[in-house]
Amino acid sequence: MKPVDIYVYAGAISVDGYEKVCELLREGKKADAALLVLATPGGDPHAGFRIARAIQHVYEGFDLLVPRYCKSAGTLVALGAKTLFLDDMSELGPLDIQVKKNDEVVGRNSGLDIIQAVNYLQNQTLIAFQAYLVGLTQDVGLSTKVASDISSRLTTGLFEPITAQIDPVRLAEMQRATEVAYEYGSRLAEHGKNVRSDGLQKLVNGYPSHGFVIDRKEAKTLFLHVKKPIGFLAEFSQAVRDSTENHINARQPAVQRLTLSLDLEGDAHEPQTTSDASPGPGSIAPSEPAVDGDSQATPSDQPHAEQSGEPAATPPPTSATDQHQSIP
Repeated sequence: MKPVDIYVYAGAISVDGYEKVCELLREGKKADAALLVLATPGGDPHAGFRIARAIQHVYEGFDLLVPRYCKSAGTLVALGAKTLFLDDMSELGPLDIQVKKNDEVVGRNSGLDIIQAVNYLQNQTLIAFQAYLVGLTQDVGLSTKVASDISSRLTTGLFEPITAQIDPVRLAEMQRATEVAYEYGSRLAEHGKNVRSDGLQKLVNGYPSHGFVIDRKEAKTLFLHVKKPIGFLAEFSQAVRDSTENHINARQPAVQRLTLSLDLEGDAHEPQTTSDASPGPGSIAPSEPAVDGDSQATPSDQPHAEQSGEPAATPPPTSATDQHQSIP
């Protein structure tokens, strides 16, 4: 067992959350090892990159515990971790960047939406042209030249009204957003050394939707070191999940730090507090046994950073010095 600085982050990934993490880091580390506990629906990819980078600057590396949701920009942060601890109910998400809809106050589109639409139209255009050409040459008996000309006109008339609605500037914006995710991810993964050779590419454009569930089994196809928390770490994960459930969608994240003695390499044991962040009434502490087995629990709801309501209870503080909450 060794001392571990534990950073609990609940809420949307944002610049405000990044600044709160930096405030705690500036106070100085109390252990050589770091564990980031992340409960988030996603948010700003630039802030996500800065959060992971900030922790990497202070510690040689960090591990990541996901009690429940760690989506979108949260998955970007996960790329910088050395080891992922995913419980039965934990889930990551794809890395397609969310871009604000035109002329909309709320709501976002996936950065892959328009790119996938263009690819789909390209395939359908080719299929339609081939179908017209074969039909006109084989069934009608026209020459290849005449049939090609007619097929071209028919295909153009069919798809031109659709392609005319594509905004090239918007297309470029989506492409840049996708490149941002990939470039940030590659830089974090280079330090964490926990991403498989094709893992980043698959996270960026290998899944059909932004809400696709990446559970522990799927995560093992993307990352090298993925573990199920056991012992005290499993109890701690459930306690954090319960305490952050009402705050995960908050735009103003809650961030706090505590230092415990843990064995992250082998079996987890009961912790020994090594700082003033000792568990007490209202603190994050184990309350129920961990879920056993490798079955994947099915969530009944999904978090969405862009549709969060008023924040509810934040993760309970363990130390007045290490506590940075966004709720007055």
